[in-house]
Amino acid sequence: MQTENHADQARRQPVLRLAAIAFIFALTVVSYWPSLAGGFIFDDVPNLAALGHRGGITSFAAFMEFVTTGQAGPLGRPLSLTSFALNGQDWPTDPLPFRLTNLLIHLVNGLLVFLLSRALIATSFDDKTAHRLGLVCMALWLLHPLTASSTAYVIQRMTQLSSLFMMAGLLCYVHGRKILGDQARKGWTWIIAGMGAGGLFAVLSKETGALLPAYALAIELTVFRNASISQSQRRGLVAMLCAPLLMIVGYFVINWHAITLGFDYRPYSISERLLTQPVVLIEYLRQVFLPQLSGLGIVHDDFPISTSLLNPISTLFSAVALVTLIGLSVWWRKKWPLVALGILWFFAGHSLEAGPISLELYFDHRNYLPLLGPIIAVVSLVPALPARLQRAAPILLLLVLCFHSFLTWQSAKLWGNKNLMMAVALIDHPDSLRARQHVANRNIIAGEYEEALRQQLAIAEDFATHSSTRLSILNLRCLTGRLTETQVTGTISLLRESSHDLQIIAFLMPILEMASNGQCDAFGLPEYHALLDVLIENPLIQRDGRTLGAIRYFEGLAFHRAGDTDSAIAALDDSFDAASEIDIRLQQIVWLLEAGNAAAARQYLGYTQQYLAGNYWTRRALANDMLVLEERVRDLERLSQ
Repeated sequence: MQTENHADQARRQPVLRLAAIAFIFALTVVSYWPSLAGGFIFDDVPNLAALGHRGGITSFAAFMEFVTTGQAGPLGRPLSLTSFALNGQDWPTDPLPFRLTNLLIHLVNGLLVFLLSRALIATSFDDKTAHRLGLVCMALWLLHPLTASSTAYVIQRMTQLSSLFMMAGLLCYVHGRKILGDQARKGWTWIIAGMGAGGLFAVLSKETGALLPAYALAIELTVFRNASISQSQRRGLVAMLCAPLLMIVGYFVINWHAITLGFDYRPYSISERLLTQPVVLIEYLRQVFLPQLSGLGIVHDDFPISTSLLNPISTLFSAVALVTLIGLSVWWRKKWPLVALGILWFFAGHSLEAGPISLELYFDHRNYLPLLGPIIAVVSLVPALPARLQRAAPILLLLVLCFHSFLTWQSAKLWGNKNLMMAVALIDHPDSLRARQHVANRNIIAGEYEEALRQQLAIAEDFATHSSTRLSILNLRCLTGRLTETQVTGTISLLRESSHDLQIIAFLMPILEMASNGQCDAFGLPEYHALLDVLIENPLIQRDGRTLGAIRYFEGLAFHRAGDTDSAIAALDDSFDAASEIDIRLQQIVWLLEAGNAAAARQYLGYTQQYLAGNYWTRRALANDMLVLEERVRDLERLSQ
C-alpha cells in the first residue's frame, strides 16, 4: 500500500510542477497586462523608426539593410533588430505585437531562470529541494518589479534577448561542468558550445552579452570550487573564461581616449560616474529586497552625482558596503557557496554598465539578469532556517509574490500610459529635466503654447545651458507672437556656450518652417543660419559627427528653400563628411535634377554608386531607386545636349 502511495506521488509530481509553472506564468501575464496598451516611447522611436525607411521593409534586401545598419551599439545588435522586423515592417506601426513579444520572451526567460537556478542549487542540495527552490527563484524573478522596465519597454528587448542567450549558454556550461570530470570530451563540448554560441548570440543582441564569461567564472569560483577535475582542466577553464574578460579590459585601454570623449556630453565626468556607481548599486540592492514603485520607471536623470568619497557621504558608505559584500563572498564561498555566487553574480552583471562608459547613471533594466544572483542567494538559505520558520516560509513567499505582483501591475499601468507615467515621474522626480520637458512637450502637442512657454521658461531658470530648451522657447515665443529681435540675439548668444544636447535636432525642423514661412518678423532664414552657425561652432558638437551632420543637413535644407542650390549642395557635402548617410547623396541628386544641372547630377550619382559598392544590402535595397535616378539623369543629359 505504501509503495502504491509513493508511485502515485511520483506520477503526480510532473503534473504538479507543470501546474505550478502555469500558475506563475498566468500571474505574470496578469501583472503585465496593463502595459500592453502602451505605445512606443523615448528610445523606441529613434531605434525603430528605420522600419519605415524608404517605404518600409518590403523586400529581403530592405530587411537585411535594417538588420545590419543598427546604431544602438558598436556591433549594431542585429539579432534584436531581426526580432523587431518580425513584429513590424513599417513606421509608424502597431506597438501591440512588439509588447506581446517582449512579454513572451520574459516568460521564456523565466523558464530558463528555473532551469538554471535548479541546476545551480542542485550542486548543494538534493534534486527535490533544488526543484522546489528553482520554482521559487523563477516566481520571484518573473514577478519582481525591477524586471518591468526590461519587459514593458519595447527597445529593452535587447536586454531580454541578451539575457536569454547568456542563460542558455550558462545552462550548457553547468551541464558540461558537471560531467567534465568523468566525460572530459563531452563536458568540454558542452562548455565550449555554450560559451561560444551563447556568447555570440548574446553580444549580437546587446553588448552586455560579453559578460557571459564573468557569470560563468562566478559559478566556477563558488559552486564548482571543490568539483573533482584535474588541475589541467581547471587551468584550461579559468584561462578560457578569463581570456574574453581580458579582451574587454584591453578594448577599454585601447579606446580610452574615445571613451573619455563621451563624457563631454554628460553633466558628470568619468571620475564622478565611477564615484556615483557604488551608490547606484546599493540603491539597486535596496530595490531588490525592498522594492517600491516610486523608485522605478524610466526617469532617473536627477540621480545625485558624487563628486568625492565624502560628497555626499553616502558615497563612502556605499563603497565600503560593496567592498564588504565582495569580501564576504570570498569568505562564504566554502560554507555558503550559493550565497557567495549570488553576490558575485550581481556584481559581474553590473561590471560593464557600472564601469567607465558614458551611459546614464541609473536605469532599472540593468538589473534584469543581475537580479537573479541575490534571489538565488536568499532562496538558498531557506533550507537552513529552523523548522518553525520553514513551515511559515510558504505563507511568507505567497505574501512576497502578491506584493511583487501588485507593484509590477502598478508599474505596468504606467508603462501602458506614457502621460500617466510622466505625471507620476514628475511627482517622484520634481527636479528631473526629462519629466519636466515631457509635460511641456505634451502641452505643445495639445496647442497649449502659453502654458508650454511658462514651463520651458521655468526649466531654463534651472538648466540655463540646456540648448533644446532654448530652441523650444524660441519656437514658442514665435507661436505666441512674443518673439523680439533682442530675444533672438540672446538665444543665439546662449547657444554659443550651451551644453551639448541630442534633442536639438528635433527642434531644427519646426524652427526652419517658422523661418521659411515668415511666421515671425524677428526670425527669418538669415537668423536661422546664424543659429546653425553657432551650433556648428560649438566645440562639443564639432566632436559629435552625427549631430554635426544633422545640423549641416538642416543648413542645406534652409539654403534650398531660399533657392540657393549651390550652397545647399555644399552644406550637404559637409553633412556627408560628418556622418556618411546615403540619403544625403540621394537628396543631392534630386536637388541637382530639379535645378537642371545634368553634369553635377551625374557626378553625384557616381559618388553614390561608389559609396554603395561597399554596402551590399543597402545597394540591393536601393537598386530600383538607383535605376530611376540613372534614367532621370540620362533624360536630363539628352535635354541638355
